[in-house]
Amino acid sequence: MENKLRNLIIGFVIFTVLCGFAWKFWLGPHIFFKQVDSAHEIIDKTYDADNAIYNYEWFKIQYEKIKATERQIDNTFLQTDSYKELYGDPKEWDWITKEEYNRMQTTLLGQKNHYEDLVAKYNARSKMANRNIFKDKLPFNVDKKVW
Repeated sequence: MENKLRNLIIGFVIFTVLCGFAWKFWLGPHIFFKQVDSAHEIIDKTYDADNAIYNYEWFKIQYEKIKATERQIDNTFLQTDSYKELYGDPKEWDWITKEEYNRMQTTLLGQKNHYEDLVAKYNARSKMANRNIFKDKLPFNVDKKVW
């Protein structure tokens, strides 16, 4: 009886292992070919004319938005500097003058935050292999300007 039980267990283990190999042998090529097919689909979608034009235009537009926002921030700095020159020492300002200056500072903060977002999106897409091929002589990363 012990031999029969032992042989049955060994037979079951061998059967299970063989089933596992058969399953892997049958499923393995399907997984491999599915990955190959997926790669071809990705390449086809990436090099699609509409996708190429969209990504090319996106990088060009985003880069110009970044440059425009840098100029806007520079202009706001110039505005706050001339405001200080015009009204003198901030300790002597009346309430309305301080409010106007605070409004300019809030605008400046909003512009800086918007700039950070633009640069982050540009740099993130630059790191995507299926997008960065469409940049056409634009920088790989935009270095953030520090004010």
